[in-house]
Amino acid sequence: MISFGKKTSFVRLLTFSLFAALILISSPIIAQEQAEDTTRRTFVITPRINSAGHFPFSGALLNKNTNIDLNIFFEHKGYGFFVFQSVDLEDNRSFANYLQPGIFKKFKLRPAVQLGLFAGYIFSQTTGFRDNDSDYFTAAVVYWTISPHLNVESTSLFFDLSQSTKLAQRFLMSYSLKGFRLEYYLWYRVVFEQNTHALSSSLALYSPKAKIAGNLYVQTSISYWGYLTETKPSFALRNGVLFSVAFPLIL
Repeated sequence: MISFGKKTSFVRLLTFSLFAALILISSPIIAQEQAEDTTRRTFVITPRINSAGHFPFSGALLNKNTNIDLNIFFEHKGYGFFVFQSVDLEDNRSFANYLQPGIFKKFKLRPAVQLGLFAGYIFSQTTGFRDNDSDYFTAAVVYWTISPHLNVESTSLFFDLSQSTKLAQRFLMSYSLKGFRLEYYLWYRVVFEQNTHALSSSLALYSPKAKIAGNLYVQTSISYWGYLTETKPSFALRNGVLFSVAFPLIL
């Protein structure tokens, strides 16, 4: 059993998350000189309305309250940042109220494989702009493009780094065809100090993007979320359906 104390260094956590993510791709990756990054500039602002509050990166439906969120995402030549704001429209004290800004760098390891390193902060906002349990996070993500239609991602997310370190290991398999996208998720969540583990999953179907005007689009999705273990976080629902309507603005 791997244990992390409250004073575990950021560098050690980042190293472990990188190692865990790399293990999840089927063959070893030999260190090599990074190829020239030809990634195009990406800047997308996506407001969204959801039928329930949720944590997208740790696999928990929080409640059945109407929820809105805003995601600002920018990437150019492998460098980027994002800002994610979630707001519960029915309860301003629920855990669905939080702000998550972060920065990242992506590396091309093989023609079909990239590695992303992320760091940021989670502002819990149940009582104000920054609750006492707000804390840092770091993550490593492996992106594997198997075919033009099939993609796999493996994310190792460490959060609450200075208080009670937690790990959310996320596996995503995504299949696209004619504008539709089917996504299957698995989340494995660990609270190290309490030695608690939980496994959840979801299946989501996304509609094709429909243009509203200019660079503004609309896209709907429906997903079913549920825990596969008896153990789950006390704040999470056992299972449920999430319906979302997103309005991506591609700049």
